[in-house]
Formats: sequence, C-alpha cells, structure tokens
Amino acid sequence: MRRAVSWLALAMLCFIAAGCATTPRGPGPGTAIPADLKDLDRWQARGRLGVSGPENGGSGSFEWRQRGDVSDVDIRGPVGIGGVHLEMRGMGSTPDLKLQTSDGLTLQSAAAWQELQNRLGTAVPAGNLRYWMLGIAAPGEHQWHEENANGVTTLEQDGWRIDYQRFSAEPGARVPMRITATSGDARVRIVVDRWQLGQ
Repeated sequence: MRRAVSWLALAMLCFIAAGCATTPRGPGPGTAIPADLKDLDRWQARGRLGVSGPENGGSGSFEWRQRGDVSDVDIRGPVGIGGVHLEMRGMGSTPDLKLQTSDGLTLQSAAAWQELQNRLGTAVPAGNLRYWMLGIAAPGEHQWHEENANGVTTLEQDGWRIDYQRFSAEPGARVPMRITATSGDARVRIVVDRWQLGQ
C-alpha cells in the first residue's frame, strides 16, 4: 500500500482547477505514435491535481516525464507535501522509488514510500500510474465500463475506480484530459493541461 502513494500525490497536483487544456503535441520528426498506447514509452504531461484522503489533502501542479520504465515526476504544492521530485524505476506494481524534497531530504525504496504516504495521508498503486495516466489499464485484472450518458468512461482496477471524464480530440492520440479516481476515502482529481507524445 505504501508503494501506492505516488499516484495519489500526482493526481492531487493535476487537479487544482479546470482550466484551458491543450491538445497533445505529436511526436518529433521520424517518430510515430503507436496504435496501442501501452507501447508508447516516451511522453510528457503537465497539469494540476487535487487530492483528498482520510488524513490529508490539497492541490498543486505536476510535470510527468516517462522514458521507458523510468518515471520522473515533479510535484509542486501546496498539496500537503510541498515540492517533491519522484523517480520511479522498474515495471510491475512495486517500482523502486527515489524521493527528493525541496528542503534537501532524499529517501529511497521503502523509506521513500513511507515518507510520501505520510505527506499525503493516503496510498495509491504506484505501479499502475503510468498506465492510468494514458487512459489504459495496467497489466492484470481490470474491468472497463463503457461511456455513460455523461460521457464518462470508467476503469476499475486494484480497488480503484478511475473515471475518464474527458479525452483529447486529437486523431491518433486519444489521451485523458480530465480524470477522477476514488478508492474508499481517497479521491484524486487530475486535469492535464499539456501532453507531449513520443518526446
């Protein structure tokens, strides 16, 4: 559970408020976006998030850079955690985490997850984050619910309900622009202002 913390933090930051979101930028010259986004290993996203949990909550901004199995995430408060840089390495549900805070603290592995959970007041499944951000299910059991009357498509996985409320309209690059995820008392709202795919 402590390794699950990271996504909630990220999600918090994305939310701040609903603002003007830009359509995704396409790949650089000679780079194609794969038809299945699970094969996309280079992307960036910037936005805002809000998080509420049983013990803490807040809002802020984030920037996520994905390169293969390495996720670099900058979170800027106030989200109850201040400014932090997260580096997650590896696949699966428990990637290795390195956490650096704006006041000079550096932690790794279990200590990093515990510190992040303490700051957020809740936990999230960190290994699933890179998939959920792209609007796809992580490997493993999951269930999709088709778009409802309000235009919301829902994914259920690992005890979380992820509601995709809006996607980009860019042909060939349908990625989420607004996401709400809930699990028990934890709630995360994300607004992506800018995507860069294949870069």
